[in-house]
Amino acid sequence: MPQNYYKFNEKRFQMMRKTYKRSLLMSGILLFMANMAPVQAEQGQPLLEKNKFSIGAGLSNNSVSRFSDEIGFQFFGAYDLSQINLMEGVNSSVEFGFMDYGFSRNSTGIWGTYVVSGNLSGRFGWLARLGVDVGDDSGLMIGAGASYSLNSKMDARVEYVVRDEINSLQFNFLYRL
Repeated sequence: MPQNYYKFNEKRFQMMRKTYKRSLLMSGILLFMANMAPVQAEQGQPLLEKNKFSIGAGLSNNSVSRFSDEIGFQFFGAYDLSQINLMEGVNSSVEFGFMDYGFSRNSTGIWGTYVVSGNLSGRFGWLARLGVDVGDDSGLMIGAGASYSLNSKMDARVEYVVRDEINSLQFNFLYRL
């Protein structure tokens, strides 16, 4: 068999593996959301409440092996899931966003994550995220960081987020509507 045959099949296998992971994760998220809707409807509450939405934006220092670091940006929206309390003092939310990784090649992605957060002391807090990035660096996305509450409506965040190929040190602002 030609040498290129094995390289092609290896690339195809890696692509199929990433697609399988994304499909499995997205199916889990959709299944979770579908199960939450009837609970809200039975309680006579609206499915989404306006005061639980937030918007945010930030800058990131992105690194990929074989390339120099680049500065990128992102915009995102969040929804507070106060009905899901894992334990006392731990909040949860979902966030969806768009990110430009900043590399000279066209590199962007959309992402969705489940976020848990809590208070450390005074205005300082912590957060962790797990989700999926769909774009030039498709796949699993995991991160952790710290937050500082500027006031009752706005937080400043510093996070380190790891994807399949791109690692980011992010500085974000979150504004609660």
